[in-house]
Amino acid sequence: MRSLLLVAIAAALTLGASAAARSQTTSESLSADDAVREALAANRDLETARFSIDLAKGALLQAGRLTNPELEISYADDFAFNAEGERAGSIGFAQSFPVTARLAREKDVARKDVEIAESEVRDFVRSLIAEVQRAFYSVRAVDERLGVNRQLIASILEVEQATARRLKAAEVSSAEVSLLRIERLRLEQDALRLSREREVASGALARLLGRSPSSLETPVGPLDPGPLASTTARPGGVGATSDRPDLEAATRGIARAQADRSLASSEVWEDWTLGLGFERDRGVFDESPIGVKRDSFLALGVTIPLPLWNRQQGRIAAADTELRRSRRSRDALVLRIEEEIHVAKAQVRMLRSSVDAYAEEILPEATRARELFERGYRQGLVGIAELLQAQRQYNESRAFHFELLGDLRQAAIELEAAAGTSPHLNPSSSPGGTR
Repeated sequence: MRSLLLVAIAAALTLGASAAARSQTTSESLSADDAVREALAANRDLETARFSIDLAKGALLQAGRLTNPELEISYADDFAFNAEGERAGSIGFAQSFPVTARLAREKDVARKDVEIAESEVRDFVRSLIAEVQRAFYSVRAVDERLGVNRQLIASILEVEQATARRLKAAEVSSAEVSLLRIERLRLEQDALRLSREREVASGALARLLGRSPSSLETPVGPLDPGPLASTTARPGGVGATSDRPDLEAATRGIARAQADRSLASSEVWEDWTLGLGFERDRGVFDESPIGVKRDSFLALGVTIPLPLWNRQQGRIAAADTELRRSRRSRDALVLRIEEEIHVAKAQVRMLRSSVDAYAEEILPEATRARELFERGYRQGLVGIAELLQAQRQYNESRAFHFELLGDLRQAAIELEAAAGTSPHLNPSSSPGGTR
């Protein structure tokens, strides 16, 4: 009965593994590129970030406009005093006009704000791409480790079944069967732990795609990023490329600060106001042969604010400070980007070396040792302890190999994000480009 149960479990695990393999070859699968494209089209945070461009465009539409004209109407009557019938009325029109290039500079500042908003949204896209890829390949790494775990469980079950038959023939002790069962149970607990890790990673990926975790397909694709360009960034350092949108935004921030400094200087002279009006008076002279006199006037006036007390000193000083701050901020960002690229390159180089060492040296040796000990155990040449030690080494080697592959893929993602070289940042090739 126990042997039948073990065979049933092994068959279930084999069927589960084959079903998972089949699902990866059907339409119920998701590639990394598809995941990124879907996130750029449906991510809620990205949709929210894009509104900043519309807000900046609204400010640009409003900037550089004349103030509205003023219509002045007045009427005076002496009914509350002598009530002699005297009265006066006037109507006037006034419009303020800038005497400097203030309106053009306001427009320039608003235009720079639109450019900065577009760069900031592109930088959000850069970060989102990396976040989606990190979540995607976290799921892939766990899937690979789960696959190794299932294969090992099936292998242990096979050995356990063979050992149970030998126990009936009194060739081995029950302790050996117990050791195998304990090892299998430990592997099953590892599988449960990995399944929990997968649920967490899948939930993060589904959120980034704007989906529920239950609707997520099986992520497919190689963990190994393959041979990377030695830098993924162009030669000449950060100053030679504008691939990073945040660096582009910082550069545009300097231009915006310069435009704001020019605007502050143009505001020293406030707008002049030109007025045009018509006035009509009715005067009554009782003790004069004039009697009633009516007069009409055409009025033309100008109001000139004099910059005596307020010459925008504080506004200009603040603009100068903002300009210096923008330049220093960009310098600091350049150093930070160079550091990010340098660290990511070093991580890729070291992890690539470790992955190659495992693939070329450690894994073949662990596989060969496991096969030899399994053969020796079936022939009664080695004990169960030696077999389990070889199994464990093989398990740990394969699991750590996939862990290293996952780390290598994550390092490659960090390098691409640091250099800003993702093809999905190109507006013509992805829906996440700046509108």
